[in-house]
Amino acid sequence: MGHPSIVFKSRQGLITDYLDGYKWLKANTPSDARVMAWWDYGYQITGIGNRTSIADGNTWNHEHIATLGRTLTNPEKKAHNIMRHLADYVLVWAGGQGDDMGKSPHLARIANSVFPDVCGEDDPTCRKFGFYAGGQPTEMMAASFLYKAVRHNIDEGVRLDGKLFQE
Repeated sequence: MGHPSIVFKSRQGLITDYLDGYKWLKANTPSDARVMAWWDYGYQITGIGNRTSIADGNTWNHEHIATLGRTLTNPEKKAHNIMRHLADYVLVWAGGQGDDMGKSPHLARIANSVFPDVCGEDDPTCRKFGFYAGGQPTEMMAASFLYKAVRHNIDEGVRLDGKLFQE
């Protein structure tokens, strides 16, 4: 079994962003809060953040993980329509090599494996959900909740709808 790292060494010292984020959840959300994040973070949300995670590494139901992938890769309005029934908070990791943008093609592929309309039956590897050479997002990527959440107020013109989501 793997041991996910939540603290990293760098030339500038320790990077504690993951640990700090989970501690923030514990200190700033109600004890009965439900948190949606990609399943990789589920155990830490539960163990460190002491909050209910929608999915974790023990999620044996492929359809459940695919639903999570579909939700995160959907356009934000469609994502919101699902999220509001499942979770009180959504956690995404932004910045650095292990952020959710790096994982996002896998989320779309897993979603498409159960729900072929995510990328289309003609696109089983979800090439529509990614980046062009030079780093520009595809149309599908740019419209997704995940892209907008990760790049919110970082890239010019990229923002989540404030009527649907709060920081």
